[in-house]
Amino acid sequence: MYQQILKYYDQYSVLKVISMLKELKTITLATLLVLGTAKLGSTAPLPSPNNQGDYTGRYYHTYWEVVDPDPKGLNCRMNSSFEEFMRVDNRTPFDVFNWSVVGVLKQGQRFESFPGNAGVTFLDTRGLPWLFVGKNYTAGAAQGCFIRANSQFVKPIQMSPTRVEPQASQPLTSSTALPMKLGFDEGFGSIVVPESDTRASAYGGRLRRYDVHIAKMFEVTHFMCQEGTLTPGITWNYEAGGGTINMGSFEITCRLANQIASAYGLGKSEPTNITFSAGEIGRPDVRSFNIPILNITGDKVPRWISFVQGFQPVRR
Repeated sequence: MYQQILKYYDQYSVLKVISMLKELKTITLATLLVLGTAKLGSTAPLPSPNNQGDYTGRYYHTYWEVVDPDPKGLNCRMNSSFEEFMRVDNRTPFDVFNWSVVGVLKQGQRFESFPGNAGVTFLDTRGLPWLFVGKNYTAGAAQGCFIRANSQFVKPIQMSPTRVEPQASQPLTSSTALPMKLGFDEGFGSIVVPESDTRASAYGGRLRRYDVHIAKMFEVTHFMCQEGTLTPGITWNYEAGGGTINMGSFEITCRLANQIASAYGLGKSEPTNITFSAGEIGRPDVRSFNIPILNITGDKVPRWISFVQGFQPVRR
């Protein structure tokens, strides 16, 4: 309706995302905008471990602290990127206990954990929970890897962006640091993110994850329009909570995407995986593109936040 997929892309489209549980009440855009500057996690109860000390419940909590007193540190394991791990067609067994140790976290270090679709922890093949260390607040410390989610090693903490080191001048970083699934399906785009609280700070500064998700829609749209594979634009279906929360449908024309790219400028290119659905004729095709990211830095940060507040979904 809003565009034609041209050239070789016309045989592919995004993998259909079927809404699973509708138990969670949809958070409206207006609510997100009103609460966007509120302290995060100040009233929600902290996760509690079970009798074995494991954090295994279905909950979404971002901020954690290492309590393991081992002077050698807490092992953090990984065998690929988080983006690769979260791919819809990834069938690699989650036997993370056999994966390589890529770094360690020391007692007292604080970090953000990105959740899986079933909650903040990921269960390995033995049924034991792990946390993904998406961002470590200690410079140079391990991140982008998994640690055991047990009270012997970590504890949940209350934290808000006002207490986190400001990083307003930092550009939008790789999508591997902020996991999401992108795709095209029958002329529509989809973006599915694992977290349900999109108000949380993206990189410890003023930008929320919601702001970054919207930026990603514009980046991909601009790239595809420049390649000549979209015209005159695209409608993005945005879902949080691993597909359980409908955030609305956002229409982005090529003209608007070009205006945004000109206004903010483009920074480095990053590898971005996009899933193209083949409908009923075959398996989905995952392709990686080097897509430039918007240069949302410095005084452009409040400008972008203001723009996103006025960028309303066309439907829910």
